[in-house]
Amino acid sequence: MLSELRRRKLMKSFGSLDFDQDGVIDEVDAVALAQLWCDTYELDPRSDHWRSIHRCAYTLLRDVPGEFDADGIKRISLEKWLAWGDDPAFADYVERIAIPFSVEVFTAADKDRDGLLTQADMMVAHLKADMSEEDSKLAFKSLDTDDDGYVSVNQYFEANREFYLSEDPAARGNYLAGHL
Repeated sequence: MLSELRRRKLMKSFGSLDFDQDGVIDEVDAVALAQLWCDTYELDPRSDHWRSIHRCAYTLLRDVPGEFDADGIKRISLEKWLAWGDDPAFADYVERIAIPFSVEVFTAADKDRDGLLTQADMMVAHLKADMSEEDSKLAFKSLDTDDDGYVSVNQYFEANREFYLSEDPAARGNYLAGHL
């Protein structure tokens, strides 16, 4: 059974994935989410990085249990997403699919390719994802575990793991997507 903390985090992630906010995650959401990040970081259409983000977004949808509608479109409801989040296979999904997608977006934001993001770099993404400036600053401060003014790809990777999988209310990754 999901703890209240994990339930809130899964609801927050569902809200982020349900791009058009129609109550289900489907193909439209996967394409829109990928394109949001490609546009945000001005990736050339059909470049290797553009393709990688779109491929990862498609895989986010493909590997989640869902139901197909009459047109053959896979749809995942909040109820199914929450049940999936309580399934032991969810941790594998997070490691193989969700975290790599997040790292692809991190890489797109890392324009100088040094493996580090500044607070301003992260804020661009957070504001695009409708996070408040205050929540973005809190997220950055929480993720910058060594207080060097940067979030490394490793810190970001661990924060994603904590966000999806940790039951610890003090886990730094809990701040990744803003206020829970």
